[in-house]
Parts: sequence; structure tokens; C-alpha cells
Amino acid sequence: MPKRRPVRVSRDQPGGINPGSYGRKAPPMSHSTERWTSRMGSSAAGAKEVLVKISGGGRDADGVQAHLEYIDRHGKLELETDYGETLRGKTAATALVNEWGLDYGHVPGGPHSRSAVGPDGQRRAPRQAFNIVLSMPAGTSPEKVLEAAKKFAREEFAHQHRYAMALHVEHKDNRPVHPHVHLVVKAEHEYGGPRLNPRKVDLQRWRERFAEYMTELGVLSTATRRQDRGLAKTAKKTAIYRATQRRERAERREGESPTLLTLAGDSVFMRKKLEAVRRELQAGNGGDATQYRALQNVRARVNERYRDAIYWLRSRGREEEARRFELMQRNLAPVKTENQLIADSLVAHNEGRTMDGPGQRAAR
Repeated sequence: MPKRRPVRVSRDQPGGINPGSYGRKAPPMSHSTERWTSRMGSSAAGAKEVLVKISGGGRDADGVQAHLEYIDRHGKLELETDYGETLRGKTAATALVNEWGLDYGHVPGGPHSRSAVGPDGQRRAPRQAFNIVLSMPAGTSPEKVLEAAKKFAREEFAHQHRYAMALHVEHKDNRPVHPHVHLVVKAEHEYGGPRLNPRKVDLQRWRERFAEYMTELGVLSTATRRQDRGLAKTAKKTAIYRATQRRERAERREGESPTLLTLAGDSVFMRKKLEAVRRELQAGNGGDATQYRALQNVRARVNERYRDAIYWLRSRGREEEARRFELMQRNLAPVKTENQLIADSLVAHNEGRTMDGPGQRAAR
């Protein structure tokens, strides 16, 4: 076996090894600290927060076709593919499913016939496609949202995964509100590469990329995390969230004052959660201690990031920005679990009912 020649790197060469470093730990002024500081600074300056989420995905050809028909409004909206083609009509979704070859998942031994174990322990087919939503706040140009989404999809998935997208724009008072793009991405790689299997770190990277592309189009955008802004994580499954909104919308239409049930809406899940928290309050329990400790650990990491950012800014003579970050850190909301937030709402509701009096409350 021939000997391998050693590779010698000069210490003067960029990226070379410095024997005098003795493996010391790198200083906290890392590139990641610079990026985090930039994102948080943009957020404080009023940049728009982008939203990128996975709203599900079909586990068979019928499921993927149903979602494609939903995003193109059963042929009323245009679907744009990874080839730059524009499809429109009632048969567009069917044509895409056939072109992507999703129906071969029914063949035993096919790439899509593999099963996976779900959270409930049951075996189920893996997703054949992922439904991704790229959204911007109200007032953002829908055309720019679509343009940034096209670039995002091209940079992330082109020549790897087939995809199609459609722009949705809700209107209020004849003005566009909440523009967002629905992006359907085929999970199977076109050339034998790994299947698409996004994790939390991928979602954050996708958000940062999408924010960059929106900023390039003149819409100052950023992608900070809720915990970095001191907000509690209250994300719920889509069905639960929509159910909690139904009663609130109805009360607004009827002109009624919000009630405690507004928190639960028509959601059975949230009603049970409210009752559980109410019983904990009556029993004098302090809530979920395990979840609270986990949130405290998250806040400790956030505080460390703020300290690194402040140090990084001061090391570069940016004193005014460092003071702004110190103020942002001091203004972070107290750490509270979701149960504690619900308990606060229950206490405030009871106090309001006591102040109004039973007769006045019933007259509302």
C-alpha cells in the first residue's frame, strides 16, 4: 500500500495552523453572534418578521392532489412549477401528481411504500410531499412575496425536489392583507439523494433565507425566534387554533365583549385545558414545574446570546447599539408557561367579573 504524503500547511497561509494557540477556545465574537445581532437589531428597528412553516403533507397521491387542489382553489388560481411552467384549470393538480410519479407509492417495494413509526407508535407511510407556507405581515406587496418565494424554492430545491406553488392574498377594505405562498415540495429526491426531512434548524435557516430575499426586494425583513424576543411558545395545531378563533370572530361581529370562553372558542382541547388550569388554581398548585424549568433554561441561553451581542458591539465601538441591546434584554417578558398564561387570563377574568357585579355582567 503506497504511503500517503503528508500535507503541510504554512502557519502564514490563510486558514493555516497556529501551533502557539494550544487549542484555545475561540472568542465569543463569532460569525453566528454577528448574524444574531444583525437579525435582532433589524427587528428592533421595525423590520417585518417572516413566517415559514410546514402545514402538513400528503402521505399518498390522493392527499397531495387534494392539497394542490386547495391551493389552486380548484383550478381558479395559477400553479407555478419548478420548471417555470404555469398551470391553471381543474386538471392541473392531477397532471402534477401524475408527472411527479406519486401514484407508484402503491407498488410494493416502491420508494414511497416504506412505513415510519408515528408518535402514537403506529406505523404509517412517510410523507410524499411537504406543504410549506411562506408568509409576510399585512401591507407587504403580494408580488414581492411571490418573487421572494420563487427564489427561495429555486435556491433550496431546484434540481433536487419537484415543487409547485400558488400565491394567496386575502383582502380587507379592498386592500391586500396577509399575502402568503403555498409551496408543495416532493419528498423523494429526483436523483437518488436523501429524502426531504426538515427539522427545526432547517426551518430557521429557511426563515433567514426568505427574510434575506425579501430584504433584497426592498422589504426590510428579519427572522428572529419568539424566545429571543421574550415571547412564550404558544403554537398549536391548525385545527385547534382555528377552533379557538371561531367564537372570537362571532363575538366581534355581534358586538359583544370578549368572554372567558373566547380563549377556548369551539375547541374541545382548549376547553379541557382551561378546566384543568382552573382546577389547579382552586387546589393552589403552581403549574407545570418541569415545563417552567425548561423555559428558564431557554431564557438562560437567550440571556447569554444578549451578553455576547453586547460584548461584540462594544468591542467594535458601537456603544449606542450595545445600550439598545441592554434595554431590549431588560424588557424581556417574565418567563411563563402556557398554563401560567391561561391562569393569568382566568384571574383577570374573575377580577373583572367581581368588579362589574353579577347583574352588570349578565346584562352585557
